[in-house]
Formats: sequence, structure tokens, C-alpha cells
Amino acid sequence: MWDGRVTFSDYWFGYVGHSEDSSAHSHVAIQLCIGIRGPVRVDFEQHSLEGAGVIIGPFVKHRSVQQPQPLAFLFIYPESPLGRALNAQLPLNGSALASQAIVDCFALQRSTEQTVAALNRIVGSPADFDPRLASALSLLREDCDGSGAVGRAAEAVGLSSPRLRHVATRDMGVPLSQWIIWRKLERAAHALAAGHSLSEAAVDGGFADQAHLSRMMRRMLGLSPAQAAGVLMRTSDSFNT
Repeated sequence: MWDGRVTFSDYWFGYVGHSEDSSAHSHVAIQLCIGIRGPVRVDFEQHSLEGAGVIIGPFVKHRSVQQPQPLAFLFIYPESPLGRALNAQLPLNGSALASQAIVDCFALQRSTEQTVAALNRIVGSPADFDPRLASALSLLREDCDGSGAVGRAAEAVGLSSPRLRHVATRDMGVPLSQWIIWRKLERAAHALAAGHSLSEAAVDGGFADQAHLSRMMRRMLGLSPAQAAGVLMRTSDSFNT
């Protein structure tokens, strides 16, 4: 049963509590799966990893396996310094056991915010990030709806749309189109946490309809919107942190 607490920030979100099995999925975030009082297990397409913690790179298909003890899931956005630094350290298959130093960040801190701060202190310097991409992403966080959103952001930073998409894939490791879907899912999650219906959350997120939201949420989080709503509505106070 999903019985824990969700916390959102601008460049990450975290969950701490018990979990259920998820369906196979992949997403743009770099994910840390950490066992609170025991090991975690994550199944990938060709292998499984089990240990105190597992790191999952962007668009690596996986499923988390239910454990009797609580877990911590931390989703770090690929444009953030922490996300870029972690992603640069992953092997080619995009998955690895977490170091003891990373696991200790979860064990020694009292909140997800403190955990992220501790991770930022121990993880190495991130790879270079094009400032034009940073500016474009800032614009897209405010306006990512419609077919012209990427073009407007590209023009504002002095790039063509194809060039902006190329720079995004190069510097974040994920296609810009998928980053936009991830941000839309975040908006829909806020709506669900506020008690909006699934159809209202789809509109708030910028999806074509509820079915579109459902497909994207299952593809990127391994959960249905109804499952996500059940978690978020019980933990919506975390949006005030």
C-alpha cells in the first residue's frame, strides 16, 4: 500500500513510505531507490539489482518490487546540477547500485529537502549545460502547451527549434518532447493533490483528455492516475513545504 509522504520541489520530487509493485515504465528523471530499513530490488529488462540503494538513469525501463519495509524514491530532474552529475556517473546501461555515501544521505537526514542538500554536497560537479537551454527550459516551464511552444522558446534564446531540441538531448540526455510531457505530468499531479478530478487534472496538465493523461502516467510512472491520486490526496500538505 502506498501510505507515505510526497514532497515536491522545482527540480525533484520524493516519496517516503511503503510501496506496491509498479508496472514497467521509464521517465526523464534520474531516480534513486533507497531502502529505509532493508534492501530494495529493481527489475530491468535484462537484469535486476538488489541492495541498499539503486540509481536509475533517464529512459531506462524498470519496475520497482514491493518490499515489506518502507522505501525512499527520489526523482531528480535531468536539467538540475544534481541530476546531471548523477547521470554522468552511470554506466552505459543506465543503472547501478548506489554508493554507501548516497545511501547515508537518506539515513542521516530528517527530510527530503535535507537529503537533497546532502546529495548536492557529495556528488561531483555536473557536466556543462548550455545557458541558452537553461533559459529555454525556464520559458517552457511557464508555457509548454501547444505545438508552437518549443518554437517560441527557441526564438527567444536565439536558436532554431531543431537546434534547441539537439542541445536538450545532448545536455540533458533526454528528448525535449519527453521533458515537456514530464512537466505536464507534474502539473497534473499538483491538480490531483488539490483534489481535482482526473478529467480536471488532465486539462490542468495540458493533456488532450483523461485517456492521454492515463497513458503518459502509466508509461512514465508505472501507475494509473487513480493510483497516483490516492497517494497525492493523502499527502497534499507536502506541497506546502
